[in-house]
Amino acid sequence: MLRLKQLTLLTGDIMTLYIGLYFALYFRYLKIPGQNLQDLLSPMTQLFFLAAVILFIAGLYDISKTKNSWAFYQKIILSALAWTVLGIIYFYINPKTAITPKTILLLTAIIGFGLVSLWRFFYNKFISTTLKYNIIFAGVTAEVKELINNIQNNPRLGYLVLGVIGEQESSLPNIAYGKTIAEINNQTKNYANIIVLSPQMTADSNLLKELYQSLFQQVSIVNLSDFYETVMHRIPPFTFSENWFVANLHEQQKKIYDRFRILTDYILAVIIGIFFIVTFPIIALIIKLNSKGKIFFSQNRVGRQGLIFKVYKYRTMKTLAADGSAETGGPQYAADKDVRITTVGKILRRTRLDEIPQFINILKGQMSVIGPRPERPEFVQQLTEKMPYYSLRHLIKPGLTGWAQINNAYYGTIEENLQKLEYDLYYIKNRNFTLDISIILRTINTILRLAGR
Repeated sequence: MLRLKQLTLLTGDIMTLYIGLYFALYFRYLKIPGQNLQDLLSPMTQLFFLAAVILFIAGLYDISKTKNSWAFYQKIILSALAWTVLGIIYFYINPKTAITPKTILLLTAIIGFGLVSLWRFFYNKFISTTLKYNIIFAGVTAEVKELINNIQNNPRLGYLVLGVIGEQESSLPNIAYGKTIAEINNQTKNYANIIVLSPQMTADSNLLKELYQSLFQQVSIVNLSDFYETVMHRIPPFTFSENWFVANLHEQQKKIYDRFRILTDYILAVIIGIFFIVTFPIIALIIKLNSKGKIFFSQNRVGRQGLIFKVYKYRTMKTLAADGSAETGGPQYAADKDVRITTVGKILRRTRLDEIPQFINILKGQMSVIGPRPERPEFVQQLTEKMPYYSLRHLIKPGLTGWAQINNAYYGTIEENLQKLEYDLYYIKNRNFTLDISIILRTINTILRLAGR
């Protein structure tokens, strides 16, 4: 449902931009567009797909947050401004076209993105609430409760919980309960599209017979772990077992992808390195002027296969210890609004500029652009003692950015680090170029919003 909704939004956005181009040409020349439309069709098509990328970076394909509000439409306006600037640059530096449609580009931005706003208003008001799958959960677990709460708090995900097969839970009011699927259907006067099956319910022979009959009614039967992964985008902890990891972490099948990633990592590291050279004098100066201490900070981290390496960063904390660190009482996690962070350090962290020197780690083969963030050996030892499967994070290289980082910023407790492991394992299991591009674009969104920490 999530992909269907995103595809619907993308299709609508692209179509309205093409309509915007048509009307821009009409109002510019006051006649039905002909040859001038054909001349602009190819370059504007490229720019329209660039517009889709800009809208994605702005977070306008995040289904749970696409609702009518002034803040939402501000994002569309800012996207239109960014697209116009990039469009001007494109037409002036592209050697393959002699066209420089300044007025057309401006009119297309105004009309096209205006129509995008109308389309999004219509979608949010009418379509997003009608595209829903009816769900019945067979069995009650902590994960089922989490899923139900998440679905009820985010109706735009496209799911409607009809009921639960199992004993009534006080923590889940306003939910139909029953012993069979038919009983819940009768209570709600509705029919389920999806039955989510909890592991403990697979031994219920009566339920299995009913599920078998549901197959002939075009009802999808999904196990809880797969549905949880689809909705929450992380691996549920109840699946953690050697058997599950052996069956699901198909590392040998990703060899070609991993080899190609090495090439893209080096290319991106070189680009980041050029940015580092250009910005270093300014960043180094403001770090030195703001507080005493070194410009750079290095620290031991655990990499692929558990190997220790030194990670490089711009210093963002005060120098409080003899070794140049900010720790006087042993290793500790950085906290939200940590008082040890300098004024300049806050800016560097929010823009993620403090991580730029890690292009050196990527060129040395110790890190990748995308992967689980590298953790300190002291913390790895503590976490591995409490979470035996924590070492699975080290199946791949750690990354400059990662799936866990774009879904949450801080992981300072055991419970939070368990959730981080769930995100990391989701990435390790599902990593591909599409997911990588999504992570990069969402990281850009974090940087532009100054949301890094």
